[in-house]
Order: sequence, then C-alpha cells, then structure tokens
Amino acid sequence: MTYETILFDMDGVLLTGYHTDREVYRQAAAATLADFGIDYEGEPPPGLVDPDDISEVRTTCDDLSLPATSAWAYRERAATTIENERIAAGDRVPFDDTAVLADLADDHPLAIVSNNRQGTVRFTAEYFDWPLNAVRGRYPTLTEFGKRKPDAHLLRWMLDRLDAGEALFVGDRRTDIAAADRAGIDSALLARDGNVPDGESEPTHHIESLDALPNLV
Repeated sequence: MTYETILFDMDGVLLTGYHTDREVYRQAAAATLADFGIDYEGEPPPGLVDPDDISEVRTTCDDLSLPATSAWAYRERAATTIENERIAAGDRVPFDDTAVLADLADDHPLAIVSNNRQGTVRFTAEYFDWPLNAVRGRYPTLTEFGKRKPDAHLLRWMLDRLDAGEALFVGDRRTDIAAADRAGIDSALLARDGNVPDGESEPTHHIESLDALPNLV
C-alpha cells in the first residue's frame, strides 16, 4: 500500500507523556471554580477534573449551579494555558524518532489528529517546529469532548481538510485504531517498548518506532 497522507496522534506518539497530566486538569478545575465565584473546599470534583463523559460534566455543574457550557470552556482553556507553560518549560519533549517527520514531509502531507485540546496541539506543533500541514485537537466545547477518539469525527474532519487520498493514521492506543477503522483508513499501532496495548481493534501495521514509517509509505 502506498499512502498519500500520514496522520499522527500526538500524546505518546510525537510527544512524550501518555496524556495530559491529571494535575493540569486539577489546577484548571480549581481555577474555574474560583473565577466563577464557587467557594469549594477540598479537591475539585472529578466531573470537572477528569470526567468520563458529558453527562458527568453537566451533573457536576448542575450540582454547583454552574453554567456547564461556559464553565467547561473556561476549564479547557485554563488547562491549555497550564500545559503549554509546562511544555515550554521542558516537562514534555518530542520523542527522538520524530526526526523522521522531516523526511516524510518531503513526499507526504502530514497532520496531527489528537484528543488533546486544540490550543495545546497547535502550540506544541509550532513550538517544536514540526513540518505539518494541519493539526486538529478537540475544541473547548462539551460537544467536542464527546467526540474524542474512538469516535471518527476528528479524523474525518482532517481527511476532508486535506482532501486526503490513501491515508495512514499512526497511534499508540486501540482507540486510535478503532477511530481509523471507523474513518475507513489504515492504521499503524506504535508500541515503542514492545508492549502492545490490549483491545479488539486490529491495526493494519504494528511498529515499534516512527523510523519504520518510510518503509511503510
């Protein structure tokens, strides 16, 4: 198979760290409560820190008499500011094998499709000067929070944005593979340590380094 376009997950694939640290969201939730005038003792509620779904966010906000839509947008933007500062401080850095992006970019459009927030995805790509044609994370809305991978929404958006032909999505989780399946494109499951994550979705390719990509595409 010859691939025209290569799409990448970000966290754990291009950038060290499996996901945004929970402490970032804890601080963002605390800032949200404070700025909305909520006097809350103890740790911020999980529904604003690391909720499982939209309904948990709405229930938490209802319990606190918070407007869910605006409170969630504030929380997302606060988390972006905090995490971007951490990245700039060196807490998270690119994997060494991201050097292969420069070679791949000579012949392929490259893009990021991540569950992370759009403001952090954009900042990270620009900060590390990756040769990308586009980036897409989740926007700071409840609707977008509900459309994270394995939902194919973000991937389909990017495929339309790039008018991509044959595309390959590189991820490190089974949810990435499931999203690629739903979007109708091939996938590569990256397991640098050789420990392949459990799950039912089977990738088109298994790789242990981004350095394997030139031989695949």
